[in-house]
Amino acid sequence: MARKKASASIDMSPQKIPLLSLLPSFHESWPGLLALIVIAVFCQLPGVPWPITIHHLLKYIDAVLPPIYGKGLFTDLLHFNYVVIGLAIGILIRNVIGVPKRWETGLTYTSVFLHAAIIMLGSQYLLRDMLKIGGETIIIMVVFVFGSAIVVISLGRLFKVEQSLTGVLAAGFSMCGVAATVATAPMVRAKSEEVTYAIAATVSFGLFCLIGLPLVARLLEMSQYSFGVLSATGVPNSAQVIATGFMYGFEAGKVSGFVNIGRVVLIPAGALFICFFVLTREVMGTDIKVWQVIKEKFPIYVFGFIVVWAANCLHLFPKPAVYAMEQVMIWFFTLSFVGLGLQTKLGDVKKAGIKGMIVGYTAGILKLGLCLVVILILIRMGIFE
Repeated sequence: MARKKASASIDMSPQKIPLLSLLPSFHESWPGLLALIVIAVFCQLPGVPWPITIHHLLKYIDAVLPPIYGKGLFTDLLHFNYVVIGLAIGILIRNVIGVPKRWETGLTYTSVFLHAAIIMLGSQYLLRDMLKIGGETIIIMVVFVFGSAIVVISLGRLFKVEQSLTGVLAAGFSMCGVAATVATAPMVRAKSEEVTYAIAATVSFGLFCLIGLPLVARLLEMSQYSFGVLSATGVPNSAQVIATGFMYGFEAGKVSGFVNIGRVVLIPAGALFICFFVLTREVMGTDIKVWQVIKEKFPIYVFGFIVVWAANCLHLFPKPAVYAMEQVMIWFFTLSFVGLGLQTKLGDVKKAGIKGMIVGYTAGILKLGLCLVVILILIRMGIFE
């Protein structure tokens, strides 16, 4: 019985594959990459003096329409910036018009742009920024990572969900979505369809957070810093964490990206925690190469962020270079947000299924709600801004 179960699981045995061979060729990728750039420019690519953009169109509509309480509908009240516009246009194209197959290969570079932007994000912080985050934020992040994993596992047992599916759901909703799900899958002997199931559940939940969380925060008049912490703690998928932060404001996006790095660092410890918490003695007795899996799946861009951040703390970058890196970072983020929209299928909400919805969404809502309460209490106490 154990052999059959193991044979159905994902084969994560170490294979040496050249890194360059994993990247699609330019001949295959250029249509999708060109589409990303063109759409980003027409949405609003910061720093590019292109007059015909959707952002300018919305500003013109706000100027024509009568103001609401003295403010424009799109630019002031709904905060339609390059993040919101890029995501919205990408989602609209994917789900209404459709994305040509020729684009698909180029769209796989969305994660490359995102990781490059996160690495350059390190140039925007100094040592005092790390000290500013403080122990309270670190404690919140650690408690909610491991606490939400326990909640998912408990709900999975309550609804009699398969242990392997429960494990990948716990990884996706407690840590950073797709990366944590893939890293944990071989440890809990998850099948490929279970990994797909968990990814669909986390991404669809993150989509609801992306739309609703900034609206709730504006009603509560949360600060940029507080919302950045809330986004990094409560939104499952890393790409959606940063997008949600930037939808609220530039400073919130920077904070959410910085705090999210700490959550990504917890992937090895979180994966081991879920593995030992979920699996039975029979499965734990099998040969699982834990260190090999962690070494292969730990996100390399985290080390790039740390290197750039350390160099900036040592003032190795002159001010013009820091400014240039900030502009390039915004371009990469913009391209990644457009790509995220073009890859977002609203049908993924249905793919998550009933049990995936109940277990994952219940844990996600509890996590967000409790985190929001904790942050509001800390604000009242004067600890948070």
